[in-house]
Amino acid sequence: MANNIPFQPMGKTVCLIPSGANTQSNVVTITANSPCQQYLVTNHTSNASAIVRIEKTNNFNVAIPGEAGAEGFCVAPYSHVVITGPQTGQTSNSFARVISNQAGLIVTIVPGEGL
Repeated sequence: MANNIPFQPMGKTVCLIPSGANTQSNVVTITANSPCQQYLVTNHTSNASAIVRIEKTNNFNVAIPGEAGAEGFCVAPYSHVVITGPQTGQTSNSFARVISNQAGLIVTIVPGEGL
């Protein structure tokens, strides 16, 4: 459910760190304290855009735009976005992966609700 309130975290922060440039991160599990379907995604890296994908299953890939199977959304360096994605909660998980064409990428994702 979308609402017009400031973003409220509703679960633990997960961190995604690929092992190098053009390498996908491991799949991480996102679990919330109560059902929600919005995510605060933050790119903590100064020189690399992040391509992020959040799914309801843990069997998926993320790719750099222009490559086969490229899906996901871009988060610019040192910025954040709030997106609506699959619902997550205590009884249902969401999963995320990230990739970048630069090494040293660090991305965090927080489940919650709000803008």
